[in-house]
Amino acid sequence: MCIVTVGGSGVGADLLRRVIAAFPYAKEGVPDLRMIVVAGPRIDPASLPTHECLEVVPYVHNLYRHLAACDLAVAQGGLTTSMELTAQKRPFLYFPLRHHFEQNFHVRHRLERYGAGRRMDYDDSPPELIAAAIAQEIGREVDYRDVETDGAAKAARRVAELL
Repeated sequence: MCIVTVGGSGVGADLLRRVIAAFPYAKEGVPDLRMIVVAGPRIDPASLPTHECLEVVPYVHNLYRHLAACDLAVAQGGLTTSMELTAQKRPFLYFPLRHHFEQNFHVRHRLERYGAGRRMDYDDSPPELIAAAIAQEIGREVDYRDVETDGAAKAARRVAELL
């Protein structure tokens, strides 16, 4: 199962279309491939093409749970989704928005520190290349660094030191 998500803005419509165009090629390499494309609130699911074994939905309740169970995710380069995938040790492809400082520098640097995800460039990724990446990454065992879970406790200790 591959889940494709671009967040709540309409900016990701082109990425969704390109990944959907990659689906038939990916299915050649991964015959059992199923894909769920989450359009989000600003992209009309009816505006996106579909294929057999590919479902386009407007919303998935508790998407983070589905991401935790998927064999692969494809996303933009946002911090929340990429860190959820990193923490759950799921393989994923991510496509940072071209001129988005946070996605291209901060998020990229953070993911590199964890050894997480496979960064791809939208302009250099035709459907055939995305399909090949899906086939290579789906179900792959990953070895990301563990995501720290004690941030609130560390912050509380530092605040306490100041008081």
